[in-house]
Amino acid sequence: MKKTILLILLTSFFIGCAGPSKIMSSWVGKTKADLYQSWGPPGRVTDDGQGGEILIYSATVNMGQTPGQVYNNGNGGVNYTAPQSNYYSKTRMFYVNSNGVIYSWRWQGL
Repeated sequence: MKKTILLILLTSFFIGCAGPSKIMSSWVGKTKADLYQSWGPPGRVTDDGQGGEILIYSATVNMGQTPGQVYNNGNGGVNYTAPQSNYYSKTRMFYVNSNGVIYSWRWQGL
């Protein structure tokens, strides 16, 4: 089951690489107001060190749960592994200049 999840994650990563980059690139040259209207307010805002700001959107993606398993331990007993939650975090950052125009971006996670 772990191999299947890993395969899905890797496949999604390679397929998704162009997706987030293309979406993020489409915002360069647009305004902070346009972004807020489409995405809503960011979870965090920080200084970009150049008189502008960085708008940070973060989310945790729940990929479901790996079920627990019951198995024989070889000594006639039975062991149980608890279910495990599978999730990852994704972050989207937009760099906005002092005029309110997006000039760069960065993303982490799928």
